[in-house]
Amino acid sequence: MIKKVPFLLLLIAGFAACKGNKQENGCGVQTCTLEYAYLGIIITDKQNNTLAITNFSAINVRTNKPLSPVKNPPNVYFVAGFTLLATDDNIKDFSTEGDDVKITATNAATHQTLSTIITIAGGCGCHVKKISGPDKMVFD
Repeated sequence: MIKKVPFLLLLIAGFAACKGNKQENGCGVQTCTLEYAYLGIIITDKQNNTLAITNFSAINVRTNKPLSPVKNPPNVYFVAGFTLLATDDNIKDFSTEGDDVKITATNAATHQTLSTIITIAGGCGCHVKKISGPDKMVFD
């Protein structure tokens, strides 16, 4: 019996901690972590140098609309060449199952244009998350 008491106390404490993280987001009550998620893509050349980019666009293919600008970007120093695409602040811009986002950018020096597709989920999830697609766009 004595061995079961610490386990029961730990179990009760665990449930109590999760109770404070429940949130109503229009999709029912969920228990979510207090993390703040953000997603982006790194844009470099083959030598891993950052580039001046022009004509950058990120279009949600489902809605045919550009991604909403990130209103409150996190106060974080990102890796050089990182372009922020989405955060938990614009989770509602994406479906729960995930939306394809077409990213296009042009190297200002060479005028080479690249495009890629990543799939981002949001909607009724607790956080934005990347479902598929590359982490990096690499120019020649």
